[in-house]
Amino acid sequence: MLLEKSHAICYWGPSQLPQHRECQHGRLSRSFGSKKAAQAARKRFQLRTVFARSTNGSGASKDVMDSLRANVDQHKASMKWARAIVVENKGESADGSLRTLVLSVEDHVKYLDGRKVRRRQEAPRWVDAYTVPGQFVGIRYPPDPVSDSADSASGGTDASASAADAASTSSSDEVPTARTLFAISSSPYSARRESANLDASIIEILVSREGCEDNQRLAKLGPGSLIEVSEVMGRGFASLFNSYVGLQSALEDARNLLMIGADCRGIAPLRAALEWTPVQAHATAHKVNVYYAAKSATSAAYLKDWDIWREAGIDVNTLYTEQRNGSGPENQDLWETMKSAIFEGPQGLMGAVGGDPRDCTVLVSGLPGRTAAELSKQLTAGGVDGERILFCEFF
Repeated sequence: MLLEKSHAICYWGPSQLPQHRECQHGRLSRSFGSKKAAQAARKRFQLRTVFARSTNGSGASKDVMDSLRANVDQHKASMKWARAIVVENKGESADGSLRTLVLSVEDHVKYLDGRKVRRRQEAPRWVDAYTVPGQFVGIRYPPDPVSDSADSASGGTDASASAADAASTSSSDEVPTARTLFAISSSPYSARRESANLDASIIEILVSREGCEDNQRLAKLGPGSLIEVSEVMGRGFASLFNSYVGLQSALEDARNLLMIGADCRGIAPLRAALEWTPVQAHATAHKVNVYYAAKSATSAAYLKDWDIWREAGIDVNTLYTEQRNGSGPENQDLWETMKSAIFEGPQGLMGAVGGDPRDCTVLVSGLPGRTAAELSKQLTAGGVDGERILFCEFF
């Protein structure tokens, strides 16, 4: 709802609201076909209208911004954290700059067993919240190894203590928290498969040795390192304007998929989608096309998986922004590189989406703001429905 409110500022000025109301209601009524769904859509639109009028269509008022900050602070205070151990730190690019951290997140739950009840969970597991590709987690850095060993020697907290105990004994003021959110790069199915019959959830995240300070610090962690992982957050790949539209609805509607990502932040959630069994099954009957932009072939991630994705029926197209000439590397503009590949090919956008652009869904991740805005503008101009352009919420 917050996303819908914030975007009302950008797209709906006061002079456009009456006209948009009629168009929006008519389209939603036809889309969902039920009176109840149409009423819910009208209510959401009325809230957006009030918000836009209160800000004169130009920007959020101080009261609104204070409310948003209060909600963010409240969410941070109620965030649950679980202990995690780095199981493996492995290279994902030829030059070793991109690393996959395999994390074992503490996830012990009790089960009820009885004559009529068999193996029923008392509470949800941590991994149960990871349902669709594109969700993400926060990271808290490991404690100081010197003080940690001192605590152990003096009979401190046992390393096998539950995640709830760890969260209650740790304060966000005492433990440094990464300022970057990390997409889970393993698919929901593989996370559950690897976590079966374990008191832990096995997930993967992708980090870069050449990225921000958070990436660099995590990329140095070796097996056995302790960190803390937040609860799973986000809706995955979803529309910013319609809460009913997402990756799952695209699969149910049998739409062609166009996936576009750049660098480490972009390929991690796309890899979770490409490895997801429903997407691979979808690719056997419908077009699934991927455009992945990296600096160079040696710095591209998941090279070993490209052929596996192609065998599943997925078209993988790699774009390199760093071209080498006789004197040295030459950097190309990311947007110009993507524009040339997606919109200026032999069949243009129709060739990239594998048919009518009105019948496709586009997944976007890891693009800078200007590039994402230009891409969205070109896609909608080419016929793609704006509601069918899906983003990860934290990108």
